[in-house]
Amino acid sequence: MQTTTTNSFLCQYWDAIACNPDNWTYEPSTYGVSGVELVGDIHMKLWKDLSHWKNPGRANGVDLAKVEELKEDIQDSGIRLDAPVIYYDVDTNETINGDHRFTVSTILYIPGWMCQAVRFESDAAKVRFATASNIKKKDVYNPISAADVNAAVRELICLGAIVTDDQIKAETRFLGRGAISESAIKEISNKIIIERIFSGKSDGAERFQTWNDDRLPVFFDNATDEWVDDYWNNESEYTMYVNMANFASRWGSIISLASQAVISNKPIHFMFSTKLMANESIDTSRSKVFTDKLAQLEQKLCSLFGLDVNRHKSMLPWHHPECEHRFLPQDNQKEDFTKLIKI
Repeated sequence: MQTTTTNSFLCQYWDAIACNPDNWTYEPSTYGVSGVELVGDIHMKLWKDLSHWKNPGRANGVDLAKVEELKEDIQDSGIRLDAPVIYYDVDTNETINGDHRFTVSTILYIPGWMCQAVRFESDAAKVRFATASNIKKKDVYNPISAADVNAAVRELICLGAIVTDDQIKAETRFLGRGAISESAIKEISNKIIIERIFSGKSDGAERFQTWNDDRLPVFFDNATDEWVDDYWNNESEYTMYVNMANFASRWGSIISLASQAVISNKPIHFMFSTKLMANESIDTSRSKVFTDKLAQLEQKLCSLFGLDVNRHKSMLPWHHPECEHRFLPQDNQKEDFTKLIKI
């Protein structure tokens, strides 16, 4: 019986050595995903006995360039016994990964692959596992990309498996850790969190939102405020986004833009986002931008030339009578996230 089973897998590129589970060094894992159970040991399985699950965590489907790369790798080096096996849902016989290996197998007439059966507690566990099991160094087996992590997190939101902003951040980090960069992880979670507010589907979102350079493009994509075209997109105007969470680091850029505005006798129009404080309201934080933070910069500049700040700060271009400063919306319950706040 064993010989017959083995013979059904043999072909030009798959030999008896590859058919023996003892020769494989890859160790199956649940990859730390809750609600996942490995069923039995690794074993050979024919492709014709498996069906193919559409993985919502794969953003771009089969990459034909990767298929060609994998095909050449098998033709040149044979089957890699240290590579991941195919995982499949034991209850449905659906493959969880391995679409590229299946495609190459149809080209090279490889009838099956080494597999591991898995049982899932929920659809969310299945999506998480499908993504987490592909976190590995980039190679011909096509690990996940930032687009895949993004697609998986969005699918988990649709399934109701993650609800709050903190859960979105944690899930993105769990699925992206070791596969994509830290900046890509933050960019994905930032964009999803802000998009939820614009879409009106923000149940579970934090009431007060922070802004940064990663989230800013989402605001402009959805903005209906005339200020955006009248000032931000107007090349004849001097505008700057200032995140008050790192205001001190922006002094140099503010002074540089101010010198250009003064030469042109033009105002600077600031667009601020405030740093959220536990001990004060957002309205108070916004007012302090002018009475405290900008005042500190004004004092420094005037003291350089021995000038009285109260008499001469009006010379600074952010005090120009035509200034139109704005704040980004940050209160999810009271403010329209398509419009800016004028104070």
